[in-house]
Amino acid sequence: MNIFNMLWKSATAYIIAGVALIQLASVVTDNISTVETLGITKETFMQILFVSIPVFLPIFLLITYFIKKNNPDETLSELPKKNISSDYKKKIAVIPFENLNNDDEGDFLVDGIVEDLITEFSMIKEIRIATRKSCFSLKNSDVSVENFCESQELDYFVSGSIRSINDRLRISVELCDVEEGSIIWSSKYDRLKKDIFDIQDEIVTKIINSMIGEIELSSLKRAHRKSTNNMTSYEYTLKGRALNQQYNKESNAESIKMLNAAIEADNTNPLPYSWKACTMGQAMGLGFADQTEDFMNEFFETLTKANELNDSDWNANRILGEVHLSMHEFDKTRIHATKAYNANPNNTAVMSIYADALIRTNDIDKGIEILNKAYETEPVPFVDNNSDRWFKALGFAYFLNSDAGKASEYFNRMEELDERSWLINSYINKNIDHKNENWFINGKNRFENTDWQVAVDRFHLPNEDTRLDLQNYAMSL
Repeated sequence: MNIFNMLWKSATAYIIAGVALIQLASVVTDNISTVETLGITKETFMQILFVSIPVFLPIFLLITYFIKKNNPDETLSELPKKNISSDYKKKIAVIPFENLNNDDEGDFLVDGIVEDLITEFSMIKEIRIATRKSCFSLKNSDVSVENFCESQELDYFVSGSIRSINDRLRISVELCDVEEGSIIWSSKYDRLKKDIFDIQDEIVTKIINSMIGEIELSSLKRAHRKSTNNMTSYEYTLKGRALNQQYNKESNAESIKMLNAAIEADNTNPLPYSWKACTMGQAMGLGFADQTEDFMNEFFETLTKANELNDSDWNANRILGEVHLSMHEFDKTRIHATKAYNANPNNTAVMSIYADALIRTNDIDKGIEILNKAYETEPVPFVDNNSDRWFKALGFAYFLNSDAGKASEYFNRMEELDERSWLINSYINKNIDHKNENWFINGKNRFENTDWQVAVDRFHLPNEDTRLDLQNYAMSL
């Protein structure tokens, strides 16, 4: 609680108490003679009381100030419990800005700028940020901002509006303190579109300074961002990224077209390369594209170019980590995953590959810690409908950590076991009669045609003996 709020609340309490005292004194003096008890008339007594209450207010406030100043624990006790912990990180959300142009074309730009802000905040390790999925769930939703703030346990939220006029942007932005219900910082910008990165830097810097004081924001250093000065490339990148996050075949193909256009407009801009590689990876993962030789060559060329243009790019390093994981090159996985995590520690996709790297390079406890952080940040991640992604990762981590009890606990929390979780859960319970249980029967029916030699290889196990044991066990079922 700041000094102003403390003194304001103290003054309010004093005035309320003063009014109550006057009312009480009026009743008492009607029934007791002040001449006999105090040697003064009732009128004189009430005049003294009326004068004394405002006169003593400054003295009361001074005493309150010094008491609070010398007893910090008392002040802390009035704060919510979440602020008591010395390692507590304040949480912020950037809710979708209003598009004052009211057009679909403007939506890409407005939402893209908001997503850029979310990414910038995500790259700051001193705070926590609500995920893009959570923030954009408010768009076209009946959920109130107040309920959203409560469900997300926010300390602050950022809101605003954007109007695009030819080559200019008019941006209004506000930072609201959720607990106090007040705007603690606001600003308006009327600048050229090409200044958008400078505007974003200023917004993030001002907001962070308002939240936690002045710190050096290394994530905002231009050398780390290497952004483009070509607005055509930037706007095509925003469109491509937005389409990437719709997770369907048509949008995926259109996203690649937009990102190719961004590259054509500025072939030195690293962002469309990294997002194109991400979109192509999504196409492979979701079955939108055949993994032909030409497709794979283009994917690797795009990813390599993204990394060449900016070897600090969190998205390119995340994808490189995934590639090396699939090739069982765990040390290289960790190198790129660590770079990604250092650049963007609040992104759950980054946390996922970083944890994958840790648990395969003899740092399982740290990996479990990161997975728990990811689950806390976004319990239902990406386009999923449940938390199975985190439960299966945690179950696998505890299995590698030789903690069968915890592994089985997480597997049993899954709504639907994937083949890896099903096999490992059966393996760690092989000395217990479990083959009549529903989860085992369902899995046996679903995976009866699985090529377990190939499947177990895709578990990316760090230990050869464990891989052979699981393969042999699968064959015996």
